[in-house]
Amino acid sequence: MESISFHRRMKNRVQPIDAATAQRWARRLTMRVGKVLAAHPQANPDNVRHTLILLEQPPLERLQRSLIRGRATAIFRK
Repeated sequence: MESISFHRRMKNRVQPIDAATAQRWARRLTMRVGKVLAAHPQANPDNVRHTLILLEQPPLERLQRSLIRGRATAIFRK
């Protein structure tokens, strides 16, 4: 029951954004990923992107998303 409540709260926090705002955010994210990869070429680009996105979110939401991603990775390894 608590999980459903959590998801409803998260869903209500999502704010609609226009296409131009989304494009600016995506360009900034791409530039930040590029900077990290330039300094750490051995890093996985998808993990870098995911981490930078998580750092923009509140800690509890960040933890929830990390746990979901970790579970999915574990499932695919089997």
